[in-house]
Amino acid sequence: MEDDAQAFIAELEARRGATITWRTYATWYGNDRKIVREFGVFLYRADDTFYFEDFERTPSLFGLALKPRKPKEPFVKYEGSFQLAEVKSTRPIPKAIAMKVALGDLAATQVREATALDKIFRQMVEMVVLTDGTVHFFELMNRKQFIEELTKTGEEA
Repeated sequence: MEDDAQAFIAELEARRGATITWRTYATWYGNDRKIVREFGVFLYRADDTFYFEDFERTPSLFGLALKPRKPKEPFVKYEGSFQLAEVKSTRPIPKAIAMKVALGDLAATQVREATALDKIFRQMVEMVVLTDGTVHFFELMNRKQFIEELTKTGEEA
């Protein structure tokens, strides 16, 4: 399994032409272009670019593949990226609000600041706003690490 992971990372580095200096798994992803990935995306940094991509998920129980009850829609891979310099702002917001933006029911400009109660009692995601107005939502395992990555330049990463 570890060899598979190393081979996967090596393939990504070859594809990006740079060393991956940071990586994580976002357990949920959405954006303001009506894209939602319930099972998340692999998020990583190479040079001053953050990349993310999803993978086909086969439902399983204890490692055994489960057959779906209804015909499964074909998997369409989703990939994206953004430059460190393109990040205008980032902040935590409730996942339920992010879902409304991702589904087109709420404009990203109408998203309010998360309250202390939100942060305690609600599932939170990171709202990343880019200079072109694009908005990404990542449910991160470690927000602090992501914020630290946003403060590093290419030489420091």
